[in-house]
Amino acid sequence: MVDLRARLRSATAPLHERVDQAFSAFALERTEGYRRFLTAHAEVTVPLEQALEASGIETLLPDWRQRSRRQALLADLQDLGVRMTPLPSADTFTPGWCWGAAYVMEGSRLGGRVLAKRVAQAHPNAPLRYLGQTTPPSWTGFLQQLERNASGRPWSEVLAGAQSVFERFIHAAEARRDRFAPA
Repeated sequence: MVDLRARLRSATAPLHERVDQAFSAFALERTEGYRRFLTAHAEVTVPLEQALEASGIETLLPDWRQRSRRQALLADLQDLGVRMTPLPSADTFTPGWCWGAAYVMEGSRLGGRVLAKRVAQAHPNAPLRYLGQTTPPSWTGFLQQLERNASGRPWSEVLAGAQSVFERFIHAAEARRDRFAPA
């Protein structure tokens, strides 16, 4: 039997690749490129985390408060001169959907560490709370909870959550990039 992580990874691989391609267009070595990158992430992360909390993610994933990254993201944006006043999300989701969404959000933390090194090389004083967040909890710990607690959820819901989050990131990257594309 294939574990849930492997199923999610396989089923969402094309979307993951599209997210990577969409965000690779941001010039992270330039302050404005980094600012746009973080803004696009905030447009997804902030309302999504709020919706996950409204949907009871803390009962599904007890260490959620340590995993949440929106405050770090908003602090980095503030340091870069971006003030966002996010509106709370009115969305609520099923537990299966939440697990799929959390899978994508937690996976993005791994890629963030790689990008944090790239940004730090170009801008040693850049705010890196969001990308560089390395405090526990771990990816391995998340995967253990995912396998133990999400495997019994309807596959269609788990997959829909993961797909939706990938699509939200693709849309945000494309919209943010297009809005600020050089003339």
